[in-house]
Amino acid sequence: MEPNEKKFNDKDIKVLRTYASDMAEAVKQNEMSVIKIAMAEKEKRDREDVYKKAEGTTGSKIFFVIGGIILVIAAIIGAYFIIQQKKAKEIPQPIVSSEVETFIAYDSKLNIDVTNISNVDNLATAIREETKTNTQLVEALFLTKDVNGITGNLTTGNFLSLIGTTMPNALERSLSDKFLLGKYSEANNNSGIFLIFQTTDYNQAYASMLAWEKTMANDLAKIFNMKLPVSADGTTQITPGKKWKDILINNKDVRVLYGDTGEGLIYYAFTNKNDFVITNNIEALKEIMGRLIISNN
Repeated sequence: MEPNEKKFNDKDIKVLRTYASDMAEAVKQNEMSVIKIAMAEKEKRDREDVYKKAEGTTGSKIFFVIGGIILVIAAIIGAYFIIQQKKAKEIPQPIVSSEVETFIAYDSKLNIDVTNISNVDNLATAIREETKTNTQLVEALFLTKDVNGITGNLTTGNFLSLIGTTMPNALERSLSDKFLLGKYSEANNNSGIFLIFQTTDYNQAYASMLAWEKTMANDLAKIFNMKLPVSADGTTQITPGKKWKDILINNKDVRVLYGDTGEGLIYYAFTNKNDFVITNNIEALKEIMGRLIISNN
């Protein structure tokens, strides 16, 4: 061994090893810290992504807001219509005005207010009073009623209820809401009242009219201003045993109820599959049938 050669003892070696270990340990700890930081950062980003997905995108937020507004508006509109429908049901509806003017051509018309009329006797009196000075050939009589300040024409059902007929239910159901009450007058004071009805079921209407023949004259006697015989108990009515017969007028079959002296009391005829007329005057029947035929051609 050289004299100048420096010798290392065990203590020096241990010191070197300690420095190397500490350095390695420091590096290892730094690597772990970096990894932990990186993992923590990744977890943070993952959590933010989850929160963003839970909250939704900006577009979806706008969509939900707009959708919510639309639902609120729809609910308000729906509530409004429900309230209006409820109010409409609570308010009495006016009598529906039927377009009876299209039935036939007439020479004059007269409105008769029946707002305060509740029975056939008062109605018959009103008709006689309103038409006694009129000499027009065919006059249309429109029965009007005021409901809550609104005036409208009576429908078929309203009219039949007012005069209290015993018309078969099947016949009433087959009739449209349109009808026409009128008066026929001639210069020689020959006059009569007529009714025009429309049916939506010809076969049912025809069969039901035959059934109504038993009480038709009594039901319409006051409206038609007919002279009824007085029975022993003081009542006035047509004898149920009276017979109806068939005659031809303008090539149309006409049903007639004759009285004891051979006079025609009630006439009715179908001019087509939809319209039929009832009257107490044969001349009125001829005139109305002719006008119905013309209006339907």
